Amino acid sequence: MAGSNFKKDMNQNDVIDSAKGFFVSFGVLFLVFLFFLVASIVYPPKHEAEGGAGGGGGAAANINAEEIVKANCTSCHGQNLEGMVGPALANIGSKLDEKAISETIKNGKGSMPPGLLQDPKEIAAVAKWLSEKK
Repeated sequence: MAGSNFKKDMNQNDVIDSAKGFFVSFGVLFLVFLFFLVASIVYPPKHEAEGGAGGGGGAAANINAEEIVKANCTSCHGQNLEGMVGPALANIGSKLDEKAISETIKNGKGSMPPGLLQDPKEIAAVAKWLSEKK
């Protein structure tokens, strides 16, 4: 009879020990998570797109206007800017100057809604890139 109680006590102790192990492991992982959370708040990642020491002109040179056009404009103007729903832009530089293209991007025209691009640096880069298409 004493042997059966001993076995029962051992099983309860095993359960208690495994629960303690679980909570210790969980606690350590939670502390590691908190450490990285606080570190990411205190030391946020620095992005290259944010301004640098070069001023406004240097940041526009880092913008890839072609990628912006591919991401935002080709669904209406075609993959090669040949025109689809929107007009062809393959030679738009021979018809409009950079300022007119910039105004169209900002304010829209015809079925093109205004505000498709919000960042003035992106608008300037795309307008410059498109104005060179002749």
